[in-house]
Amino acid sequence: MANVGDVVSAGDDIEVRVVSVDLEKGQVAVTMQSEEKEAENAERVSQKRANARRKDRPQRSGADQEAQRATIQAISDAGFDDSKFVEGEVVSTLDFGAFVRFDSSQVVEGAEGEVDGLVHISALTEGRANSVSEFVSVGDKVQVRVRTVDPEGGRVSLSMIGKEAEESSQSRRGGGGNNGEERKPRAPRSMFNPNEMGASDWAEQLAEFEKTQPAFVNKPLVVDLRKK
Repeated sequence: MANVGDVVSAGDDIEVRVVSVDLEKGQVAVTMQSEEKEAENAERVSQKRANARRKDRPQRSGADQEAQRATIQAISDAGFDDSKFVEGEVVSTLDFGAFVRFDSSQVVEGAEGEVDGLVHISALTEGRANSVSEFVSVGDKVQVRVRTVDPEGGRVSLSMIGKEAEESSQSRRGGGGNNGEERKPRAPRSMFNPNEMGASDWAEQLAEFEKTQPAFVNKPLVVDLRKK
């Protein structure tokens, strides 16, 4: 809706539904939409955002996806050197990382086919990365190494940080002393933690949805009865 005046005018009698009441602020939020219509709008916003995210990711046909999954399985079965850097090309960037396409033969001898892997924003540089665009753009040639592979999920985790530097950084983030006790080795951290694959956007969806909702706000009314 571009203009409230296109829908209602002062003096119109309308039916509304109370959405929320804020006693502290003395405000009441109402809507002219039914619960069913609100649900439809929320679903539409969610789908729109999902489509936008999919457009930013590398697109492959079904046959390509199956071939890539087979290649990832071959890399997993053959074993790989997770400290070795290979050349790849940035094919897509998102807020939480960049997808890099590389030739699997560089990783495992005898492997065939190109694979798309994710370099999470935390794996772009040894220091803090405020944004992906600071370090890479689509079309850039970059040096990456394979950290982990997930044949079942068809996913590959990449890093642009050397293995020793990465492990040292993780160790520093692990905390202080151990009171003389031997520190137990930490399990390898998976790149595919849900928090690292992009934060949940439910709050953004709600904010976007609420922008479309007409709202009524109670305000104090002051009438000057003094004689002029």
